[in-house]
Amino acid sequence: MILPSLLTAAAVAAPTAYLSPYLWRYARVHAMRRQAAREGTLVLTYDDGPSDTATPRLLDLLAQHDARATFFMLGCNARRYPQVADRVLAAGHEIGCHTDRHLNAWKVAPHRATADIAAGYEALSRWVAPDGLFRPPYGKITWPTARAVAGRGARLGWWTIDSGDTYAACPAADDIVAAVERANGGVILMHDLGRAREREDFVCDLTYRLLNSARQRSWHVKRLGDFVDDRKQQ
Repeated sequence: MILPSLLTAAAVAAPTAYLSPYLWRYARVHAMRRQAAREGTLVLTYDDGPSDTATPRLLDLLAQHDARATFFMLGCNARRYPQVADRVLAAGHEIGCHTDRHLNAWKVAPHRATADIAAGYEALSRWVAPDGLFRPPYGKITWPTARAVAGRGARLGWWTIDSGDTYAACPAADDIVAAVERANGGVILMHDLGRAREREDFVCDLTYRLLNSARQRSWHVKRLGDFVDDRKQQ
């Protein structure tokens, strides 16, 4: 009887370890969506960089609008382009950790996923504090990775609207802007990893359109950490 009981317990525990943090994520995202709509806040976030092409273009564009954003960097890319990461920080933007090699926590062993988190913070230590913001690759998190992040006192940086810039075909920028306007703001997921020119053009064009919408609607444009801090103070 012991073996079947153990197998049953394992069958229940395994999905729980993966799904429970995911359900918690949706609760957090719902709260963020409500906060952004109530305040009229736009948060621009960029994952997987820095790159030597997309990131500088975005920095120039953000500077033209005097806007600040949050960049979730990969350690492997920051090692490759440290001067770009320096420029991001010098311009007043926020840098968060996105691991070192972008391992999917749902597809690798727990020790590999947690090691990738630690390696990411180590590689990014020049720009990110040990308890700096963390965004899980692919948005996938498990109890082991959640504990690893919580253990260093870091906050998770979710998003409320996916730009679709990693889809097989990018959506129409107008559709994404319309979705953000209907929501009266939000935390937008985009990428600056340095890809085909048309992907970079899409991200830059969408950023430009969103910043124009923010100006026209008098939205607050904030870094994600500031947005999260505002929620804690309420």
